[in-house]
Amino acid sequence: MRIITVQATLRPDHLERFVAASVANARASVATEPGCRRFDLFHDDADPARVGFNEIYDDDDAVDAHGSSAHFETWLSATDGMLDQTVWATCRSLYTASPESGGPSSTGGIRVYQARISLQPDDADGFIASVTEQARAAAAREQGLVRFDISQNVDLPTEIWLYKVHADAAAARGHAAARYTAAHLDRYGDYYSDGGLEPISGPSIWPPDAGW
Repeated sequence: MRIITVQATLRPDHLERFVAASVANARASVATEPGCRRFDLFHDDADPARVGFNEIYDDDDAVDAHGSSAHFETWLSATDGMLDQTVWATCRSLYTASPESGGPSSTGGIRVYQARISLQPDDADGFIASVTEQARAAAAREQGLVRFDISQNVDLPTEIWLYKVHADAAAARGHAAARYTAAHLDRYGDYYSDGGLEPISGPSIWPPDAGW
């Protein structure tokens, strides 16, 4: 499995057109590419011009197939000049958590959190173990959890990407207040506030809530 994680900042006044082009690309990718499992698009509450992608493919060949597709070429052409800054990585999956109850029970608007964590080498194993423990606890206890994915940059093992999806804002707040979240942050909270790349935290754009 390969995960493509992207955080981008748009130039002014491009959000509506960028979203339209990106949703068309996402829809075509899922519908026509056998190796594309998911293609999620979301943006930040504090700055809607910051957008994120979380794409899941079967393997490197599926990533290459996406990159050579007609709809991706159309997206590249349609969004040319719209991006001010882009950070992305090709990742492998370390852990994926989903609720044991079979799905979220609350509604009111999917909420997404995506963060890039750049670790010191000596902390990498401990951080991964700690955040995996947090993800397992969340999956077992949070009915509002949709996904909790932990991924690792294939070219830079000390770069970890976290992708959390909750059924609504109340579920996201409950996760933030949980004791296992606090336990993880007690050990590694500095990595979340070290002045690096800010996480994206905000609403899902695509797929629609019913598609989760």
